[in-house]
Amino acid sequence: MNPIDTQVLITYRNERADESLQAAQLLLEHQLLIPAMNRVYYAIFYAVQAVLALKGVAFSKHEQVKGYFNREFIKTGIFPVKFGKLYNLVFEYRHKFDYVDFAMPDETIVRDHLHEAKTFIEQLRDYLHTQHVASVEGRNMIDIQEEQG
Repeated sequence: MNPIDTQVLITYRNERADESLQAAQLLLEHQLLIPAMNRVYYAIFYAVQAVLALKGVAFSKHEQVKGYFNREFIKTGIFPVKFGKLYNLVFEYRHKFDYVDFAMPDETIVRDHLHEAKTFIEQLRDYLHTQHVASVEGRNMIDIQEEQG
């Protein structure tokens, strides 16, 4: 994928993350706790997908996305362990509350995870920004070296 296509995909996925955060907030305000938790999960998922686009990787299953993110970004120390734990937990909650009859999240849990998701997503965006700047600077150095060579 060329850099412009990658940037378009990253922007799109970040917009989806923002929409999911907004939806989670609105759903929470209306005491719709199951769909609110679902949207918290998807906000994180889309933000992680934006980071994976930068690396040029894509997966068809959510479990694969989560596994790759934990292996390549959490275990390597790029992001703190607490973000890996949050992603894993909201993944489990989303699955539980979407598929287990009579399972219902507590309002405090949804509210807390929504707040944590916002911090998580901000950190991922900071990372994307620094990686983008580094790649632009890297191309500039290569261009300069080619001009001098």
